Amino acid sequence: MFDRALLFDWGGTLMETMPVYLAGKGVWSSVPAVDGAAEAVLHASKSWRVALATNASESGDEAMLAAFEPMGIRQCFSAVYSFGRAGRPKPWAEFWRYALHDLQLPAERVVMVGDSYMDDIWGATEVGINGIWLDFHSDERKEKARMRTIHSFAELESALASLGF
Repeated sequence: MFDRALLFDWGGTLMETMPVYLAGKGVWSSVPAVDGAAEAVLHASKSWRVALATNASESGDEAMLAAFEPMGIRQCFSAVYSFGRAGRPKPWAEFWRYALHDLQLPAERVVMVGDSYMDDIWGATEVGINGIWLDFHSDERKEKARMRTIHSFAELESALASLGF
C-alpha cells in the first residue's frame, strides 16, 4: 500500500457537475467527466492511494463509486470520504480528521484536489493536508507553502512535484 493519498472532490472536479442521486433506483445520474479527469485518476492510482472526498450524503460508498464506471475509474478508488459518513461536511475540520484517521497517514502525506477553494482546499489545508485548487474559471493563482493552483488536469503532475511529491 502506498504511503501517500490523493483525494479528489466529485462534482466540478471529476465530473462537470454534481450528479443527482436517483433514490428510487439507488444510483447516481450520469454526468460528463471533466476533461483529463479519468486519465489523471488512472495515472495517480499507480503510485498513490486514491480516494473520493465529497459532501454527498444520499447513498453508500458503492453507489457513489458506481458513478465512475462510465469513466473507467471505479477500481482506482480505495475509499470514499463523504459528509454522510464523516458526520460533518467539507470544509469542517471533523470531515478531514475523519479521512486522516481512516487513511492512517499524517496530513503532510495527503493531497486534496478540488474545484471549490473554500470547501475543498481551505478546510483541508487548515488541518495540514496539502491542497491543489483546480480553478477552471479564472487565471487566478493561490499559492502557499502547502497549496497550489492548477487550471487543468494536465498541470496536476507538476503541481504535485512542486509540493514535494
